[in-house]
Amino acid sequence: MRKAELDKHKSQLLEMRKRLTVEVEHIEQAINEDATSGNLSHLPTHNADFDSGGVERNITLAENEEGLLQAVEEALERIEQGQYGVCQECQEEIAPARLEVLPYAACCITCARKLEAG
Repeated sequence: MRKAELDKHKSQLLEMRKRLTVEVEHIEQAINEDATSGNLSHLPTHNADFDSGGVERNITLAENEEGLLQAVEEALERIEQGQYGVCQECQEEIAPARLEVLPYAACCITCARKLEAG
């Protein structure tokens, strides 16, 4: 991969990390505010009640964002190790078009499909 492309992807990943970090902090703050506010009447008392208060949605959203943040961190680490753009499964080059869409992609599309299927 050319240095210009690598620098572009690194810049994208750094921006994503920054944005995701802020988003995760905001979601976690909202969850904590719900749990520590004086008005707990809207908090669920039973697992089935979670969706009505939005707490379950926020927890799921935080987990998803944290997973994406982890993928971004791992991609930045691959850049530092000189392994960025190489599929972690088959060791082949990840298509540039895939990295344009998913700069944190760890696998080529073929291996990603195999992992999802099985």
